[in-house]
Amino acid sequence: MSPDILIIQDQAGFHLLHGYLHLAMALNDSGRAAIDVPEFGTVQVARTPDGLMVETEGRHLPLLSH
Repeated sequence: MSPDILIIQDQAGFHLLHGYLHLAMALNDSGRAAIDVPEFGTVQVARTPDGLMVETEGRHLPLLSH
């Protein structure tokens, strides 16, 4: 888990606000990383052929970036 990565959750989904390069480095080894989301908890971010996905509570949601 890295404090250099900021992901938030709202009605639209999960958004990567800061730390894209840190996240990319964290995903290099296994393609998965555990990230703390403020006011939500820890989620798994995975690299897939369809892009970055957030895995939480048995659901797979796209990681949105601006």
